[in-house]
Amino acid sequence: MPRVNLGRAGTLVLALLGAPAAAHAADDPADEETVELDPIEVGAPEEPAPAAVAQNPSRFVEVVDADAVRERAETAADVVEDVAGVRVRRHGGLGSFAVVSIRGSSPSQVPIFVDGVPIGDARSGAVGLEQLGSADLERIEVYRGFAPPTLGDAGIGGAVNLVTRAAPDGGAPELSTGMSAGSFRTWRGWASLRTALADSTAGEPVAGLRLTFAALRTAGDYTFVSDHGTPLEPSDDVALRRTNNDFLQTSAAARLAVPLDDWSLDGSLSFVRNDQGLPGLDYNQAERARLEGTDTRLRIAAAAPALAGGLLALELGAYASLRTDRFADPAGELGVGRQVEDDLGAGGGAWASTTFFLGDGSHLLRARLETSYESFRPSYDFPAPADGPRQGRWLLRLGAGYEVSLLDDALVLLADVRADTHVDEFDGDAVFPSAGDDGSAWDVLLSPSAGVRWTACEGLDLRANVGWFHRVPTFGELFGDRGTVVGNPGLRPESAWNVDAGPSWTWRDAETGLRLHATAAFFASFADELIVFVPQSQNVFRAENIGSSRTLGAEATLELSWNDTVALDVRYAFQEASDTGDAPYWAGLRLPGRAPHDLSSRVALRRWGVELWYEADYLAEAPLDRSNLRTVPARLLHGAGASWRLDRDPFGLTITLEGRNLADTPAFDALRYPLPGRSLFASFALRM
Repeated sequence: MPRVNLGRAGTLVLALLGAPAAAHAADDPADEETVELDPIEVGAPEEPAPAAVAQNPSRFVEVVDADAVRERAETAADVVEDVAGVRVRRHGGLGSFAVVSIRGSSPSQVPIFVDGVPIGDARSGAVGLEQLGSADLERIEVYRGFAPPTLGDAGIGGAVNLVTRAAPDGGAPELSTGMSAGSFRTWRGWASLRTALADSTAGEPVAGLRLTFAALRTAGDYTFVSDHGTPLEPSDDVALRRTNNDFLQTSAAARLAVPLDDWSLDGSLSFVRNDQGLPGLDYNQAERARLEGTDTRLRIAAAAPALAGGLLALELGAYASLRTDRFADPAGELGVGRQVEDDLGAGGGAWASTTFFLGDGSHLLRARLETSYESFRPSYDFPAPADGPRQGRWLLRLGAGYEVSLLDDALVLLADVRADTHVDEFDGDAVFPSAGDDGSAWDVLLSPSAGVRWTACEGLDLRANVGWFHRVPTFGELFGDRGTVVGNPGLRPESAWNVDAGPSWTWRDAETGLRLHATAAFFASFADELIVFVPQSQNVFRAENIGSSRTLGAEATLELSWNDTVALDVRYAFQEASDTGDAPYWAGLRLPGRAPHDLSSRVALRRWGVELWYEADYLAEAPLDRSNLRTVPARLLHGAGASWRLDRDPFGLTITLEGRNLADTPAFDALRYPLPGRSLFASFALRM
């Protein structure tokens, strides 16, 4: 809603208060006098900054609206990839394993959260975004390089927080549903109900419930060009169809909110089931390998935003998770032999987070205490029934941060530190024995960081941050698996110094409706004790601390709009990621999977509820291996679409037609997994 410019608000109030006196004076013609007032400027101000941005003034944070996940044929991975400096590494098409890399980090260096709760497990460290239910997402918060202490875990690359839609605190019930269908026999449907559980009196909040159900299915049988494993011999390249690439996902979620006097309770329960084929590499497709699993998560939180007369905010919470996976490779197409493995992972934790508002509110002190435990145990049905080693991890984390605002909020200084204590437990025998006996190992890690934001003038902010972060080895790196990885309990955590700095400028002309927002960031990361898998024989690897790296880069975004009619978004990221380890055969080479240039753009025209858009995404050539002998070729993908939106509160309807990779360009991603060619989708979303 437009608000009056505060600089002219006083004039307007005085004019209104003086109106009765002026009217009385007008009764006497002799007292008539013409009073000229300065024009009053009324315009729509900038939208308030999202909480994730306001609470982290020096960090480079981007909050992305997740409406496209419901209204279009998009997933959380598609939405995250629109952020500058973020690249999603995919192992194929829709439903394939898709992990996040920020500023050239490895996926295991970027923790993923849902409503502030970590969802990564200690088994592999990486989280596949396509494996998560995304129909109930409201927004996605991307922290590039620096994660706030309120999230707990601090990844070397940053963090991603998926925020689901809240339960309502009043109002009429709302039912929404949608469906998408398109190429490769893809379809998706979802439905959501948001309703208050009591009648609201005097506008006071009441308990509310949100329910969401979704299903997604694709055959994934797109065509691609295979080089048959001989990249230097193009004469044997042939077009093949992807096989055993189907994906089926069903999910359900519930969220309940209960307001109390000074507190509010918030609970959520989610369930996701995935069943998919594992096609393998492009030149040697697997026909029978499959993976299926379930993921159940519970979260309960109680928040009091204004205790002790508004001087204290407190949040208490707990969470639990249960995950099952079944990997079947009966023909030995992916591993070193035929195998059927069932994995069971469980975990839980609790946290307490508080904020003290000191003095006049210009000083903030934040603290967070968190503890958790997770366990993992595999069992095998083939070639012979057996139970694998049990693995567990206790974690105790204490974080504290201090923020002070000076010079009428023109200068903001931040400092925070985390102390992580973890204890790893393991027992049993692996097929490839690891060093050490049954027992436990523990470590304490400190991660300090500091930041500054200076508002040089209206609309122009300068920000800078520095910090030291760690990544604890995963169970797979520490204890190995049943066939291809030898455990190494002596591994040391990865660590890295991160630095970034840059300006952010926003300009708006109320008369013409023009708005310009531009940001730039220069960043550097110096990582040490990198964990890499070193070959022990033809098909056996052992994780070792032998690497270090240096990543230098820059990010830039440009957002230009005119009266919500024309919009242009351009995002660019440059990075130079090189190996600086002691191994002479790798030193100075580029890190695999890190493209030096990443450019994306989107232009949209909106009028009368209709939106037309065009997108282009360019990714430069990237090395495929640490020796830089093979590369993933550069690609330029084009997309376009049209949508029509009708809003007649409480009724709303959106219909979308879109195309991706319209030029049908052959494209590959991580480990040369082929990506889909030209694809078309139609979607609708209905609210009532």
